[in-house]
This record gives sequence, C-alpha cells and structure tokens, in this order.
Amino acid sequence: RSLVVAYGGEGGEGSGVTGKKGGRGVKRPRMAPEGGERKKLKLTLKIVADVALVGVPNTGKSTFLAAVTRAKPKIANYPFTTVIPNLGVWIPPESTFETNQQKGGDTTTTTRNLHQNRRRTEGAGSSGLVLCDVPGLIAGAAKGVGLGHAFLRHVERCHVILHLVDATSIDPIADFNMVNREIMKYGTGQLAKMPQIVVVNKMDAFENNNDYGEDEGEENSRHTSQEDWEKGLKTRLSREELESKLKETMTHTRLLWMSAKEKDGVDDLMARMAQFTKKVKESKTL
Repeated sequence: RSLVVAYGGEGGEGSGVTGKKGGRGVKRPRMAPEGGERKKLKLTLKIVADVALVGVPNTGKSTFLAAVTRAKPKIANYPFTTVIPNLGVWIPPESTFETNQQKGGDTTTTTRNLHQNRRRTEGAGSSGLVLCDVPGLIAGAAKGVGLGHAFLRHVERCHVILHLVDATSIDPIADFNMVNREIMKYGTGQLAKMPQIVVVNKMDAFENNNDYGEDEGEENSRHTSQEDWEKGLKTRLSREELESKLKETMTHTRLLWMSAKEKDGVDDLMARMAQFTKKVKESKTL
C-alpha cells in the first residue's frame, strides 16, 4: 500500500511550451514553478517478529536466544544486560533420514549416518521463527520506568509472547504477575490479548538449590558446577508448588520448563512453539 504524505510542486515552463519555435510564434511570459508541500514526520520503527521474549531482567532471555539461534547478544550475570532489542532466526532441524523416507529411498544407510549427515534447511521459510529479545521489564514500565517500555512497541507486531520466568527468583509468581500487569497497562491494552507461552527457566540451578543440605560432600560437588552468582541461592518453592501457583495465575495451560544455559528442554519448547505460532498465524488469516 502507498501513502501520500505531501504533494510535490508544479515545474516551470520551458521553451518547449511557450509557443516559440525557430524565432516564430507568440511570445509570452513563462510561468514560474510552484513549490510543493513541506511536512515534518516522526516515524516509529516497529520490528516484525514471530515471537517476543519478555520477562523481568536477568531471566535468561538472551541466553535462550543465543541457544536457539545464531544471534550473539550480550550475556552477563547482572540485570539490564540487554539495552536494545535483539533479533534471531530459529531454523527447524531437518534430517536426511526424514527427507529420504519421504522420497521412498533406502533408510538403512541413512539411519546409520543420521548424525553425520544431519543438516539444516537453507532458510527459515514458513516453518522458521523470528525471535525478538526485549529488554527486561520492571514495575512501572507502562509509565516509562526502565528500558523495556521503550521497546514494548516491537511486541505489538509479534504473534506470540514467550514469557520467561526465573525459577531461582525470590518470588517468581510476583515477577510473573508484575510483567503481565505492565503488558496490560501498555498502550490500549492490546498486548494483553496476545497469546502467551510461559516457560520456567534456570531449572538446572533451581533443582540443585533444592537439593542442598543432604550431604556436605555432595553439596560441594554441586557447587563446583555452578556459576558464582548461583551459589548459595535458596529456592523458596518446590517445583510442584511453583507449578501449582503458576497455573492458578495463568489463564491458559501452556506451561513448560527448561534450562537455556544447559539447553535442556529447549528443543521441545521450540517444536511446540513453532506449532502454536503457526496456528495463531493461520487464525489471523481467516
């Protein structure tokens, strides 16, 4: 679609339109050119993506983006690492076994060399997903507090919200509710109607913290496999309690668990999210 924001002016008359040719004809004054319209426009760029990654600061959004795409966002163990939106394209894996089986070829040799011949599609196409990592949201973001509010406009162009919850947070339920309140308050409230998928991240640290205190030697061995900032964290809720409280708050049943750092549960999440996003897109075209 085209949009006319200002009309151009009229050009002046040259010798070709004054009737003068070869020194003959009626001479008359040439019309002066007329200037066009002048306007100042303020344009707002909105990134077009399939899935928006939202959550409080330091929930592992950038780690997740780097785990499933080739994006290289800044990753550090402190809040507000992301200060601008980061984009990444997830390309679904496609094995030669599946391709050969569809063509009716020999699957014996392909199965034996499945891991060696495994490849990825050349482009995302209709089955790939574009992910947008939005800076973390804090209380008051809808009123301009923090960094996330300035980039929530990019979420408006997405189809699905992937809401990340930090399992090691002091109060993950409060974090979840706060982000949803800020999404609801933003703009006209249309973001609150966008379908969400909730995923609890950092399950590796969560489960290790829940097992502390059983044996001193076993505790020390667990501590050596953790980052410094993870040591000493005490989880206040068990997984069952966290799941129960989240389901009480959620208005849907799309709840998954993962560890983006260890890439545990990431493949299952992406497969499910790709199917769900496809359904959302198809429902919008009807």
